Amino acid sequence: MSQTTEHSPPPQQSKEDWEVEFERLEHHIIRALKHQDRYNLSDIKEKIGQGMFHIWPGKDAFYISSFGEFPKYRVLNLFLCGGDYEELEEMFPSIEVFAKNCECKYLYGGGRKGWIRKLKHLGFEQEYIVKKEL
Repeated sequence: MSQTTEHSPPPQQSKEDWEVEFERLEHHIIRALKHQDRYNLSDIKEKIGQGMFHIWPGKDAFYISSFGEFPKYRVLNLFLCGGDYEELEEMFPSIEVFAKNCECKYLYGGGRKGWIRKLKHLGFEQEYIVKKEL
């Protein structure tokens, strides 16, 4: 299914391994969670433990990802990241290889408007989503 690279999660990542990384990077995760309202820290930890989310640990940065399944294709959603931005960029090629090996058609990510300036050179393009609170 995929080849493991320096920043990709191992196919059978043990709870102890990811929990160590999660705790080490928890201060970055908490900081990133402040910019959204969909998940809290325990939600993220629970979903990683269930194998629904993946943590991509770096030395001083992280991504949290999940797969999205659509009738015509699969995507990898990079829905949370934080830490050192330069390291996030260094980690990105490994994630891209992982997504291709998992037969994903797209990588998705969301965030504040300023992210498009930072990500454009990596091949990302802007797509629009609207929301209405009920």
